[in-house]
Amino acid sequence: MAEPIRNYTPRRDVREELRRKVEEAPIEHAQAVLSAYQLLQEAQDHGVLDTLRGGIGAGETLIGTVSEYANTPEGICLLRNGLAAARLLGEMDPALLDGLAKALSQHRHSRQENDAPPSLWRILQRLTNRDSRRTLGLLAGVTESFGRARERGDQPMGKGNMRVPAIVPVIAVSAIAVVVSYWLGRNS
Repeated sequence: MAEPIRNYTPRRDVREELRRKVEEAPIEHAQAVLSAYQLLQEAQDHGVLDTLRGGIGAGETLIGTVSEYANTPEGICLLRNGLAAARLLGEMDPALLDGLAKALSQHRHSRQENDAPPSLWRILQRLTNRDSRRTLGLLAGVTESFGRARERGDQPMGKGNMRVPAIVPVIAVSAIAVVVSYWLGRNS
């Protein structure tokens, strides 16, 4: 009588395979292992590992502090403004920001070549060209939207019943624009 052929598959020893791979790893990946050791030593020399250890140890304290701040009206306002700014940057055409970067670079190079500041008449001439009028129109639209907020009433902000008039953001934006313009003029 015929005997059935038994299907024999040897049993895998996963631990033995892992042990063999670990033994062969330093030989196969010697350069990567040495680079990792060097990186680890540099992190230790510069105190990065101590900082990470402290951050992990204080993780719960940090999370508690951040969550307490996030529950305040200022924290909520900060998060909402951050999201609005991210949405604004996401909608902005990258070519526009590239053009701005190029214009600042050109201004810096022209400033290095000629140290004399432009006359008021030259600045007014530049403001009346087509591209400058587009930008001025945009700024006027932003200012107008802040003015419309004033018609709706004062915007609540801060703790309790403290209210800030809608004109305050316009003044703040204008002051920031003046400071940035001054800084660019001095440092370029």
